[in-house]
Amino acid sequence: MHTRIIAAALLALPLLGSPAAAQRAGFYAVEGAGGDGSRYTGAVQFTPTGPQTWRLSWRVGGETINGIGVSNGKTLAVAYTQGGTLGAVLYDIGPDGTLMGSWTAGWEGGVGTERLTPR
Repeated sequence: MHTRIIAAALLALPLLGSPAAAQRAGFYAVEGAGGDGSRYTGAVQFTPTGPQTWRLSWRVGGETINGIGVSNGKTLAVAYTQGGTLGAVLYDIGPDGTLMGSWTAGWEGGVGTERLTPR
């Protein structure tokens, strides 16, 4: 009996600290840089739309940017629109809930970076 309990507890340990558990609904602080090196800050709100899907709403520089995303526990892929321009972001989800991402927008192909930190 005790062996089964210990085995079950050991199997569950990786789930406790998994990145999937770290990503949560709510607000995140945004810090980023465009492909040209220009820096920006703001906030983004995560709203769950399903077990692995999200609606995101950024507020950066007085502008609202909306997107949708899907996660697999380790990464979050997001598509967004900004003023009629399509864009995409790929985030790595850290164990502390911080997301580190690379993004692109439009047809030019430049790549920016972004860090989201839970508030």
